[in-house]
Amino acid sequence: RLFSSNASLVKWSVDESTKIGTLTLNSPKTYNALTVEMGEAFEQMIHNVRRELTSGSVHVNAIVLTGSGEDAFSAGGNVEWLRGLKDNPVYENADAMMSFYQSFLCIRQVPVPVVAAIQGPAIGAGACLAIACDLRVSSRIPRCLGFTFSRLGIHSGMGGSHLLMRALGGPSAKVNEILLTGKTLSGEEAFDLGLLNTLTDEPGQVKNEATRLAEKVAQQNPLSIRSMIQTLRTQQDEGLQTALQREAYAQALCYNRNDWGEGLDAAIEKRDPVFGNYFHDK
Repeated sequence: RLFSSNASLVKWSVDESTKIGTLTLNSPKTYNALTVEMGEAFEQMIHNVRRELTSGSVHVNAIVLTGSGEDAFSAGGNVEWLRGLKDNPVYENADAMMSFYQSFLCIRQVPVPVVAAIQGPAIGAGACLAIACDLRVSSRIPRCLGFTFSRLGIHSGMGGSHLLMRALGGPSAKVNEILLTGKTLSGEEAFDLGLLNTLTDEPGQVKNEATRLAEKVAQQNPLSIRSMIQTLRTQQDEGLQTALQREAYAQALCYNRNDWGEGLDAAIEKRDPVFGNYFHDK
């Protein structure tokens, strides 16, 4: 079974023999960048998947989420779209960001566990989408999970300030360091921190290893799996909506600065950004 959505930006397939579903972000030419269009496709696909999984028309006990190709899980938000937000009023951008967050974080509404197969870098919003999954597999890549928001000149978004803290066991100096310095974790660093369940030697092994982990989950009692993941997410998501509202407003304020775009340019040009002062941002 194979289904696609919105010009195949998101693909869904089911292996009925293993009861594993696979969701694929399918824009390899853009390193699977998260766009508004992909978000709309993703949200619609999740709606369809939930309907299938709650009606019994498809028997799936676990899902693997990955990116198309081997170069990236997701490079994060689309640069040109982000750059264009500078011209919008703060309230409009705050609403836009909340809608953008929800279009991908709806992954936490599927009734079965989700394994992120991080076969390439997951950066910015892409890292947050990976952290929103219940289990994660990657390899010894130098750039695995990048919470690069501060280096771009914005507050963290897509639930990053909440989900990363939950994934690392609560508030800590390490969470603060990662977010405040815009740190990108290697696969080994992410594994050592407990952000990954499995670390493979080669990127090409990640999707197969993620599928094996999903199969271990799918072999358990289906009711216990679904009820357990609801319990875990209910605990983990306490306070998430408040965090999202805070992030959306804080990001909208950052887009309104005169120096918004400098961090994007610096990332593209592979140099350190030069930001303005707090009171004089030109």
